[in-house]
Amino acid sequence: MKNFDMIFVHPPRNFEYLLSNIKVRSAYVMMPMGLFGMCDLLGREGLSAKIINYPLEKILDLKFSLIKHLKKVNFKVLGVDLHWVLHSAGALDILKLVKKYFPNCFTVMGGYSVTYFANEIISDYEFIDGIIQGDAEKPLVELLRNLDSLDNVPNLIYRNKENGKIVDNKISYIAQELDFMNFAKVKYLDHWKEYINYNYEIMHFPWPVEMARGCIYNCVNCGGCSHSCKVISNRHEVVFRSPERVVDDLKQFLELSDVKGVFYGHGLYPKTEDYFLEIHKLIREEKLDIHADLEVWRLPFNKKFAQDFAKTYILDKSLVWFSIRSFSESYRKKYHKYFGNFDNAFNFSNKDVEKMIDNTKAYNIPFRLFWDVGNPYETGLDLLFNVLTALKILVKNISKRNKVSMWSEPINISPGCPVELYSENFGVHMFVKNFKEYVELNRKSKMLLPPMDVTVNYRTNYLTRAGINLMNKAMTLINLVSVIMG
Repeated sequence: MKNFDMIFVHPPRNFEYLLSNIKVRSAYVMMPMGLFGMCDLLGREGLSAKIINYPLEKILDLKFSLIKHLKKVNFKVLGVDLHWVLHSAGALDILKLVKKYFPNCFTVMGGYSVTYFANEIISDYEFIDGIIQGDAEKPLVELLRNLDSLDNVPNLIYRNKENGKIVDNKISYIAQELDFMNFAKVKYLDHWKEYINYNYEIMHFPWPVEMARGCIYNCVNCGGCSHSCKVISNRHEVVFRSPERVVDDLKQFLELSDVKGVFYGHGLYPKTEDYFLEIHKLIREEKLDIHADLEVWRLPFNKKFAQDFAKTYILDKSLVWFSIRSFSESYRKKYHKYFGNFDNAFNFSNKDVEKMIDNTKAYNIPFRLFWDVGNPYETGLDLLFNVLTALKILVKNISKRNKVSMWSEPINISPGCPVELYSENFGVHMFVKNFKEYVELNRKSKMLLPPMDVTVNYRTNYLTRAGINLMNKAMTLINLVSVIMG
């Protein structure tokens, strides 16, 4: 039997609808990139680890049994990631099952969402032995080396085996640099080739590349914004990988994979423009033949950058996208008046957007506008304006065959984001207020035809939950036609 110090298991969204979700995006096959980086680091530290992607294994073999699989190996620690709260029900069920059949193994969770709910989770679920809060790579090494003296493990909150009391070592490790990590060591994952292909085919994502941790902005629905990073993981500054290390990962990945694309995990804004230009330069020097997905976090998107993007990537499969949030300039001004000192995401004009579109058109770069339904203080008239504008853009695209598409998805307010933390200030009423309620919501969510059957977890002072859900359904057809034609 093979021996492992640690086995990571990526959970399904839930077990209730796992089989019906198996061939659609809501299978959530995609894993946090940190799992690859941690496995590689453990290997370099003389510790052994591997990753099992549970929904992927079910896609490949409906008869797959995690317990039978685990009985064929020896392991000390089993970890389940909970970065996205959508996995909450599946993560709990995996850990409960493993603890039942392997009571002596140490069960641990890690990830952004579990960090936010760490105290609640460790108190309520006895089959979870510990949670690594915040940045996990070096604390995980210490955990595997100190299973008998957990008080020495930074960032760990755990249950004392002798008296059952909860001990919180607090977050003391915050990564100040990331170049010591390698996020392209995909062979630590069982069926890694199939993972790459299914991730591309089902999730419609090229390979996500790790670039940075943290954010300088405060998008109010995002649990990864600057304010939330401080609250959740005690991160006060953004840390970037060097352009050389980013391109090193790309080279290693491209040597293994038939998927010749990259999804950049950090966005373009004025302070990252030179960073991306350096990455582009290195890609061209290495003669890497790839396409890219890049989100513009803040305008402007200037002509110089558009030209550089166009000469770096295969454009047919590439995509530049921008979250316009609302087509209504008057609404964006209203939002900025209320919240601009905290979140400047709406501080741009229609002319700024038109300039961006013109710059992408000039170099034949496919472009997509993302917009939302149900923003703070958004009214029914604002939504009507959005729909009419979306239809106008759609007709224009069809008639002129522009490479501009649109997409909107239901806003699910992230745990720990500003709107969740200070909902009354934003005129929002949350329907889920703790971890158990998120778990219950996720168990009930079928997601058989997302985003059509995805329900939001809030209402606003102006829009009901039913109204927001109905508008999201109504926009699906416009979005699909837009993407096909764009």
